[in-house]
Amino acid sequence: MRLIARGLAAGRLRTEVSGFEHVPAEGPVLIVARHYHHLYDGLALFAALRRPFHIVVTLDWAKRQRTKYFMETITQIARWPVLLRGDALALEAKNNAGLFSQKDVPRYQRKALRQAVELLVEGRIVVVFPEGYPNIDSHYTPKTKPNEILPFKPGFVNIAASAEKRFEREIPIIPAGLRYTPGAPWIAYLNIGEPTYRKRFNDARDLISHLETSVCQLSGVSTSGEIS
Repeated sequence: MRLIARGLAAGRLRTEVSGFEHVPAEGPVLIVARHYHHLYDGLALFAALRRPFHIVVTLDWAKRQRTKYFMETITQIARWPVLLRGDALALEAKNNAGLFSQKDVPRYQRKALRQAVELLVEGRIVVVFPEGYPNIDSHYTPKTKPNEILPFKPGFVNIAASAEKRFEREIPIIPAGLRYTPGAPWIAYLNIGEPTYRKRFNDARDLISHLETSVCQLSGVSTSGEIS
C-alpha cells in the first residue's frame, strides 16, 4: 500500500507535516482525522507516518462487481477495516444502483469494529475519518461548501472503548488536521495534535466535541467551515 501511495503521489502531491512528535514510536494509536480529499488524505498520511497504519474505509461507492472484488481483496491484504454508509446506500437505492443493501450495513459494521479493535490490541495505528465523507470526491458527498466539516460520528469512540476493554489500558486518541493548496503539485498540510484519552471526558459527547474542535483548529477552519 505504501508503494502504491508513493506512485500515486508522485508529481501530484507534496506533504508538509507538523506535530509528528505526538505519534508514539510504538503501541496502539487511534488517529481521528479530517476528511477533505477522497484520495489525497490517505496519500498524505502515507507520506507522514513512518509506522504502518490501517485506515477504516468505505465501500458503498462501488458500482461494479469487479471493483468490489478488487477493493475487498486489497483491503483484506492491508487489513483495512471496511464500512458501509447507510445514507449513501439509501441514495443508491433511489437510483436503482449499487451492489449492497441496508441489510449489509450492520454486518460490515460489526466486522470493521472487530478488526479495528484487534489491530489496536496488537499495538498498531488505526486511522478513522469520523465525518464519513470528504469535501472532494469523485462519488457522492453531502458536503456543499469548500471547507465544510460534518459532525463527527461516534464510531471511533466505540472502537476506543472496546479496544481499551481488551487491552486493559488507555489508548491515545490523536486529532489530525488537513488542508490543501491546489496546484502542480497540490500541497497537503498535515497537522498532528496532542493525544487525548477517552476516560478524561464525562461522556462520549464531550470527547467527540473536543476532537471536532481540535481537528478543525488543526485544519485551519472553524466548525462552521470558515477559514480561521
